[in-house]
Amino acid sequence: MIEVDFPAAVDGKVQLRVTGHSGSAERGKDVVCAAVSTLVQTFAGGIQACLNGEVSGNIDSGACDLSLEVPETGREQLETVCKVFKFGFRKIAESYPEHVKLN
Repeated sequence: MIEVDFPAAVDGKVQLRVTGHSGSAERGKDVVCAAVSTLVQTFAGGIQACLNGEVSGNIDSGACDLSLEVPETGREQLETVCKVFKFGFRKIAESYPEHVKLN
């Protein structure tokens, strides 16, 4: 089971934690894992590239623990970006409830 902890951004800061594996298919062929991984990497990279954010933490197989912070000028955009990505995680969790849980 993949668990996604993605609380709302506060004062230009947000945490993203993802743990576990979906187990829906063999490693390397798991579309659920690939979808979650793609969202995580795009979210983190997009915050850095588009909002000049600072990203700290790590992304490993089965474990992601990130802290992200944007300058004051990007706070409104950060909230919007977080809503969009939370929507993506929610849709995956709704489609694969036995494999993904959004907290």
